[in-house]
Amino acid sequence: MSGRVVIVTGAASGIGRATVERMVAHGSYVVAVDRLADALAWTRDSEQAANIHIVVGDVTSDDTNAAAVAAAAERFGRLDAAVFNAGVSMGGGLLDLPMEDFDRALAVNVRAVALGIRAVAPALRASGGGRIVVTASTSGMSPGGRVASPFSPTP
Repeated sequence: MSGRVVIVTGAASGIGRATVERMVAHGSYVVAVDRLADALAWTRDSEQAANIHIVVGDVTSDDTNAAAVAAAAERFGRLDAAVFNAGVSMGGGLLDLPMEDFDRALAVNVRAVALGIRAVAPALRASGGGRIVVTASTSGMSPGGRVASPFSPTP
């Protein structure tokens, strides 16, 4: 990944943060996207801070996705890959879940990926091709577990 320019969403913590850390450790340049500005503060303390550019925004917005692509081009000169990792989970079953929570989960976990792909595709084509990685949870594949999801099968 040395020298590659990558957008990573959900970069403030968990898999997103680990992805950013690993990529910059291997010589990549990363546009780290998250809606929580304070949670991205760790990037300023990173030994590779010069290789990380922060975009604060909501991935369910076209503007945030466009800003990430623009930042890659302006700061690092191109875009080689995108890791769509932002996601939210919901607790409880579908019958008890507020529909606002359900709508938010669909917006972040599904719609934002489509918006992200639409935003990065022209830049990836301009770079001669690239890679798109989408992370997902396995909670929808197994019943019960630590976090119940309305998308999980019933035991």
